[in-house]
Formats: sequence, structure tokens, C-alpha cells
Amino acid sequence: MPLHDSLLEIDNLRTHFFTPEGVVKAVDGVSLKIPRGKTVCVVGESGCGKSITARSILQVVDPPGRIVEGAIRFHPTPESSIDLTQLDPFGEELRAVRGKDIAMIFQEPMSALSPLYTIGNQIMEVLRWHMPISKQDARAQAIAALRKVGIPRPAELVDAYTFELSGGMRQRAMIAMALVCEPKLLIADEPTTALDVTTQAVVLDLMRDLQQQSGMSMLFITHDLGVVAEIADEVAVMYLGAVIEHGTVDEVLRDPRHPYTRALLRSIPKLDRQRRARLDVIEGMVPHPLNRPQGCSFHPRCVSAQAGLCDAIVPETLAIEDARSVRCLAYDTRYTVNIQDIPTLLDDSGVSVVSPHPQRTLLNVDQLKMHFPITKGFFNRTVGHVKAVDGVSFAIYEGETLGLVGESGCGKTTLGQCIMRLYKPTSGAVHYTGAGEKTIDLATLHGGALKALWREIRMVFQDPYSSLNPRLPVVEIIGETLRVNSDMDDETIEARVRDLLTKVGLRPEYIRRYPHAFSGGERQRISIARTLASTPRLIVADEPVSALDVSVRAQILNLLRELQEEYRLTYLFISHDLSVVAHISDRVAVMYAGKIVELAPTETLFAKPRHPYTEALLSAVLEPDPQQRRSETRIRLEGEVADPANPPSGCAFHPRCRYAQERCKHETPALREMTSGALAACHYADELDLAGITIPGSRTTASQEAHKEPS
Repeated sequence: MPLHDSLLEIDNLRTHFFTPEGVVKAVDGVSLKIPRGKTVCVVGESGCGKSITARSILQVVDPPGRIVEGAIRFHPTPESSIDLTQLDPFGEELRAVRGKDIAMIFQEPMSALSPLYTIGNQIMEVLRWHMPISKQDARAQAIAALRKVGIPRPAELVDAYTFELSGGMRQRAMIAMALVCEPKLLIADEPTTALDVTTQAVVLDLMRDLQQQSGMSMLFITHDLGVVAEIADEVAVMYLGAVIEHGTVDEVLRDPRHPYTRALLRSIPKLDRQRRARLDVIEGMVPHPLNRPQGCSFHPRCVSAQAGLCDAIVPETLAIEDARSVRCLAYDTRYTVNIQDIPTLLDDSGVSVVSPHPQRTLLNVDQLKMHFPITKGFFNRTVGHVKAVDGVSFAIYEGETLGLVGESGCGKTTLGQCIMRLYKPTSGAVHYTGAGEKTIDLATLHGGALKALWREIRMVFQDPYSSLNPRLPVVEIIGETLRVNSDMDDETIEARVRDLLTKVGLRPEYIRRYPHAFSGGERQRISIARTLASTPRLIVADEPVSALDVSVRAQILNLLRELQEEYRLTYLFISHDLSVVAHISDRVAVMYAGKIVELAPTETLFAKPRHPYTEALLSAVLEPDPQQRRSETRIRLEGEVADPANPPSGCAFHPRCRYAQERCKHETPALREMTSGALAACHYADELDLAGITIPGSRTTASQEAHKEPS
């Protein structure tokens, strides 16, 4: 019997969906091998078939989809082989493999986790299904799994329901569920999309450690090429249901051959580019599989496409340089197609974009607090408070972008929702200067007065799945905003919705579709289009591009900047992606445990952080270069994120701070002004020499100096 070097072999896989409109070839001839103990990353835009390929392995493709051709051979030992496509999807043999030998982390935790059971019960169910273990031991292992992935108070949150956790915590809970049985193969579909950089680093380290300890293999689907550079051994690039380039991580990221791979790399907002410069984008969008182009599927968007060849001949997968392969006519000696010599990194010399000059304060937050009561007993007695936002003060100037960063649970989203008045703050003020130059305290508004201001202040929510009404088509979801806030007729509203869809990179003909028919990234684009419908003045953007692939993210970031310049929009941009924050923000505020611990102009904060927490965040930023892996230089924060229900005394960060001294344990530092003009809440901010990241063209503008925050 031959020995099998690979753990899993996908051979000419074709998964098609049989719809009333026709046959959708979501996966159309994918061949891929996953070596033992290695990580294969699959990248590509939404709609390219990455997730359907992953779901096909475990036969969890939703109807009307089914595997029509190909084999998926799983080799749990070098001597054994199982063709998963031949097993009954509902049979006991495949169910024994799912969750135990092959586990999967799904893209959207809100739809993958049950709202009817606690997180602990769902993890315990996996354990008890596959292992002879008592309920008590299963609970202990569930708590340990939650602790491993960085969930605070795991012994308490093991009994929490899905809706009680933030988006990042839900993702961590699902990762814990997948890893708890220590599988041979982990299929991870965008597992770190909703995570902040420090938790992402913890999760990647955890996966890497498990891989070294148990020899686990990974099929890792992501749109974050920084994560690919950090964790991958091999990379497969997919486009429209097929693998169009494959090789080692160094080969693909440092010397990409296919025009599509090159275009993806050029669309990333890298820290070594000019801030606020326009990002390079891939023209057009991924075609619908029903309207697959003739010839090379990428040719309508390819800058190197040659008429008469690329639009007529389907390229074969060609082996080049050992195990490397590419699917492009330029590498077929029978044809003459020249790929334009476009560098992977954009030359930004002389492209620096001047930041908008703030003229007046649009929003002023003053000592804002949002405390949630903790109740107990039959009479719901209040026994404590979760101090989600605890005395936050800052200003946002008209026409600027203020970035807000911090780990999950630090209060970023709650702060944004308090500004929107989705929550009524416990105390403090939110002064907003409206279009009529009248300053209003949003914290005291209610009823019709508050609804009227929601035309000017809009929000892009973090989770597009739960923020879109599943019972309404896109034309109604976006058109509802126009119908409420204008006197447009139905025909005008439909035309406006089509225009908005085009602006955010969606096909106008999708106007009659419902949210379930879109991918996660496409649903987020619908949310952004809905937000832009009423032409607001202030947009609170809560992770607006975290669910988007790199090419569409570049389009959206360019769009946000263009709209800002055209309409003088103001953004509060909440994100865990510091490279995006560095690209789009004029100033950055860093939150920890409900408080702002640092606030400074973007260049100042990245080049010279003044708070140890900011330094740790910056050290965890991943660049799409495998030769700059941060696993050795990353600052690993010990312990758990501060519990807002029971924060540490003194500085809330001191239990995790490597610079902490005795004073930090007892005395709470005030947010004070530094000599550089930055604000920092650290006793030793003027004494510490912290490491940062330099952004090209960095300089603090006169306008930024003129608008320093009051201490």
C-alpha cells in the first residue's frame, strides 16, 4: 500500500449550485494538496469559491449546491485513505470525522453559533460527542479552551449566550470550539477577521503551537495577506472557482506571477506607503459564476489581457519552478502574452495627500460614562456595574477622521453606540454642532428630536448579518432610509439605490436579492450603501472594512476618502486593523478598559507611541512580507484583558505592562499632554523610550498642532 505524504488531497473538485437561473459553478476544477503539519492559505476576493471549497471537504454545502465531480481524499495516517465525497453527508462515518479529525471555523460566528444554547454547552457538546468524558470534565475543558483564546472571565462567560458577547468574543468562542478536540486538520474560514491585533496574535500563536505539538495541518482562508505572510507555508490564489497561482509563501508574496495576485498585493494599505494616498484597485468586480467570461476568467479586469487570446482561450495550470504553478497564458510557450511590468509595491513618491484642515469642533465628548448594571437573584438586585465606557473625553473636528483602536471589550463599539444614542449614557455629555450651527447635547435628546439628527449622524455596524433585515430585499433595505428622509418617488429611489450599489462595488442587478444571498463582504457593502443614502455629516464606522477582501477594501477606503473630500464628511473610524487606521486617520485614539489611554496625530502615535499598550498594539501589526514575520519581535501581553466589571486598581493596564512599577498598582494615571502634543495616560510616558512604526512622509501638520486636545 503506498504511503501518503499529504493529509488531504483535493482532485479536480467541482461544486455546482442548481438554481432556477442556471447552474452556478462555484468551484470549477480545484486541485490542491495539504501536507502534514503544514499551513496552506487560500486567498482571493469574495465570490471566488474559497468558502465553498472548504465546505465541500466536510460536505456541508447548503442546497441546492452539491459536489458533481472530483475526489477529496483524507489520509488520517500515511497508510489509510478515505474519499470524503463518497461518504453519506448525514452518515455516522462522516459525522465521526467532522469536529474530531477535521474541524472548521466558520466565517460568521453569529450564524454558525446557536442562539438557544450557551457557549459552554456548544463546546461541551463537541467534546462529549467525540470523546468519552463526563459533563463536569467537559465543562472544565470548555473553560480552559475559552481561556486559551483570550476570553476574559472564562468561568463566567462559559454560561453566556451568543448575543451577550461582542463580535470578536463570538469569533474566539468558535475558535475554541474548533480546537478543543485537537483535530488533525483545521479548516479556518476567515478565523481572525473580527479579532483585534493582539488577540489575532494570540490565536495565531495558539494555532502555531498546536501545530508543532500535534502535527496539525491547516487550510486557512483569509483576505488578510499580513496573516498569510505570518502563518502560511504555501499559498493558493483562487479566482472564480479555480486556483490560478500556487506556491510557497515566499514565492507567491515576494514574487507573484499571475496578474491577479500582483493586483491583490498592490491594493493593500501598507504602513510603508504615504498616508491617505489613493490605493490601487482592481477595476471592475468578480463576475457572477452564471456570467463567466469566455477564455481566461480574469481577462476583463486584467491590465495585461491581449485581445484574441485571453478572451478566447482558457489557460491551463502550468508547473513552473519545481512545485510552483500558475494559470496564465503568459507562461504558455504556445502563445505570446506579455505581463505588464507593474511593481508589487506602489511607488508613492510625490503622492502624499494633505490631511483636511479642521476648522471647528463638530462633536465634543465630555466625561462620557456608560455603566451597565449587573443584576442577581429573583428580584434582579444590582450587585455591580460593567464600566464599558468610563469617563471618556475627546473632540472630533469637522472634516477629519478620528481612528479609534483597542482590543475587543475595551468599549470602542459601546462608545460609538452612545454617540449614536443607541444607548443612553449613564453620565457625561455629547455636544454636537448641527447644520444650523446650534450645539446640541445628544446625551439628553429623545423621541423625534433624536430621530431628526439620525439623518446627519449615521453608523456602519460591525456585524452586517445581524444589522440587515433578512425579510427585505436590498432595494427596500437601502430605500427605506431615502423614503423616510426625503420625498423621492419609488422610481427615483430605485435609481438612487442602483447608484449606491455601484459606488460600493456591488452589481446593480442584485437590487432584488435578499441579504442571505450575499457573502459576508457583500453584506457589509450593503450596510455602507445604506449609511451613505441620507448623505450624513458624521459617520460612526464600526469595523466598516473588516469583512471585506483586500481589493474591495481598497475601493471602500478610496470611496470614504472621496466622499469626505466631496461632502466634507467626518468619520469616527473604529477598527482593529492598524494599517487601515494609519492609512485613513488624521488622529488616533487608543482605548483600554473603557478609557482613552493615548490620543495623538497619526504620524506621531505610530512613530513615537507614549503608552506601553500602544507599543504592544503596534508590535502586533502584520505586514504582507514573509521575511518580516513578527513572531519573534512581537510584545506578548501576559494575562487577560482588564475586566470592565472588576477593573484592576490604579492603572488598568498595569497587570499586563512590562514597565509597571509599584505606583502603577495604586494610582490611576490622568490623560495628560506630552511635550510632543500627544495625550497619554501613563505615569512614565515622558521617560519611556517605546518602539513605533514610521510612516513615509510623516510630519505633524500645523493644523494638527493647532488643534491639540485639551488635557
